[in-house]
Amino acid sequence: MLKEEAARIAENVTLSQNEKNKINSARYSAMMAPIVVALERRLASTSRKPETPHESWFQEEYKDQLKSAIVSFKIPPASSAAIGDVWRPFDSIAASLASYQRKSSVSLGEVAPHLALLSSSDVPMPGLEKQMQVPDSDKTTDLQGVVTIASFHEQVTILSTKTKPKKLGILGSDGQKYTYLLKGREDLRLDARIMQLLQAINGFLHSSSSACSNSLSIRYYSVTPISGRAGLIQWVGNVVSIYSVFKSWQTRVQLAQFLALGSANTKSSAPPPVPRPSDMFYGKIIPALKEKGIKRVISRRDWPQEVKCKVLLDLMKEVPRHLLYQELWCASEGYKAFSSKLKRYIKRTSEPFWCILWLCHL
Repeated sequence: MLKEEAARIAENVTLSQNEKNKINSARYSAMMAPIVVALERRLASTSRKPETPHESWFQEEYKDQLKSAIVSFKIPPASSAAIGDVWRPFDSIAASLASYQRKSSVSLGEVAPHLALLSSSDVPMPGLEKQMQVPDSDKTTDLQGVVTIASFHEQVTILSTKTKPKKLGILGSDGQKYTYLLKGREDLRLDARIMQLLQAINGFLHSSSSACSNSLSIRYYSVTPISGRAGLIQWVGNVVSIYSVFKSWQTRVQLAQFLALGSANTKSSAPPPVPRPSDMFYGKIIPALKEKGIKRVISRRDWPQEVKCKVLLDLMKEVPRHLLYQELWCASEGYKAFSSKLKRYIKRTSEPFWCILWLCHL
């Protein structure tokens, strides 16, 4: 928008070059004012007294760079061609942070020294709070038999997804290790309510002899909101996500196509990177929206429903329908094991549906 304004002002022959520069500078300052406010707020929040070694490292490494970048950002560029250059200081900071964020783990002592020094506590293990009993005599909490947090594992695993959730290992007072996923930038209170609903449904099911005879129940996991923007999710081990199955299939197809073209094209020595699902989605939805006359990518809520359905169906056609079936077959020792896995998968995925139908029938 600034470049378009500068081009329009440059065509005005009634203004002198000095007047044009003043107008462009005023427009730049007015348009970038909200961004400057946001940047200064972020700088203030990251410049407070450091409480962890990680915060101290961040301030030593980036505080002066951020200050200098914000000061440069406030100064209007000399010409419209230099408007894109105002982001270069931030680009270098972002590139440096991106290289650091590729770490797969971090020491708990660096980011949370108080948790790293914890040796014992009376805090119940998340998800096991319901074991606590409050006697009627003195209304004090009886912690006998309750699993509490004894300590935290030193190494914290960083998952490579968008919000960089952290995988935490917690040692319980019973000597067992409990694993959780610490998620930030997300409100988990709704997830916790859903898990409470599933627990209530299981309570109804266990009270019915017909439901118990059919082994009807819904599997759930612990969700513990810490605030409106963070929470702990119980880590479910020994599972394979459907996303990883899809990713493996993508890699195999990409490699097969690369090898097929290898004899004709010997210049490239490595196969191209596998496209991300989000890239595949936007690669279809944006052209589809343009066909409907929607040129700018607005909020998803405003996208026409028929366009979203069409894109979904197109993406589904590109993936073989037998993909999950084939994965279960390849991971089985024989037909008997495959049949058992298939029945168990169908039973577990259909249980919530049938449980809800059963409750509606009651």
